[in-house]
Amino acid sequence: MKTTTTLRPIACGTLLLVWLINVDARAADGEFERQLSVNGPVTLDVDTGSGSIDVRAGPEGQVTVRGEIRVSRRFLGWKPANADELVQQVKADPPIELEDGRLRVGDIRDRSLRRKVSISYEIIVPAGTDVRAESGSGSVSVADITAPVSAETGSGSVRLENIGGPVDAETGSGSIRADGVAGAFSGSTGSGSIYLLQTAPGDVVTSTGSGSSELKGIAGSLRASAGSGRITVDGRLEGDWRITTGSGSVRVTLPSDAAFELEAESSSGSFELGHPVTVGGKRSQRRISGLVRGGGPLLYIDTASGSITVR
Repeated sequence: MKTTTTLRPIACGTLLLVWLINVDARAADGEFERQLSVNGPVTLDVDTGSGSIDVRAGPEGQVTVRGEIRVSRRFLGWKPANADELVQQVKADPPIELEDGRLRVGDIRDRSLRRKVSISYEIIVPAGTDVRAESGSGSVSVADITAPVSAETGSGSVRLENIGGPVDAETGSGSIRADGVAGAFSGSTGSGSIYLLQTAPGDVVTSTGSGSSELKGIAGSLRASAGSGRITVDGRLEGDWRITTGSGSVRVTLPSDAAFELEAESSSGSFELGHPVTVGGKRSQRRISGLVRGGGPLLYIDTASGSITVR
């Protein structure tokens, strides 16, 4: 009987807490939508403290901004009416500003409101819009934009598709996937993988703290590094390539007639070469250097622990 008497208040308390959370969640949700007319080039600057950002191309001369509002769960002590008031406040005056071709979304100047509310955005802009999207915590995706793109999140994934300008992508914790970048690319993640398909020439810089990198269609200079993780690259050496990883294998695929200078070193790992290293090339158990087909741009590979394959 003691056990039953003890557990009953705990069970009731748990049910009450679940009920309160559900009530708060229902009260704290809301949405808004705004449509704006634009003339000429547009620059989009969108920022959210915690929430996702989704930007994609739409009709010329028109911008659509949709927002999903949530009140922070840290404020469970509030009455549902308080949460409703905040949602209505944002819906009545959403953080959207358009001036001289610059569209600013998410700039909540009221610090108290900014702490209590998170907004996820879905934004449709003309294809030629310059995009800068930043989330403190949430995923960021951008698609079908023909202008420069900057995408950053403190914690979450970055997804890019069919971008016709240079790209700068960064996440503190999460993966980066860029399917079709026509130009230069810079990508960095503290913890997560990077995938890049480059469709037009441009210099590439990638960095992962822990995670693999798969880079395809590279046509320009390259600097790829990883604290721990494998790196695979295919493309054309149209500039120096420098590939380094603390622990992980490196695999490079080049055209069969590629001409380059090779420097490859692995402290503990095997070498596999599908190209002839000639003209005074030096080879040891840990290091290979020399010229391939008379030389050209530098291919430098260094891994502390892992195999090296060049085909």
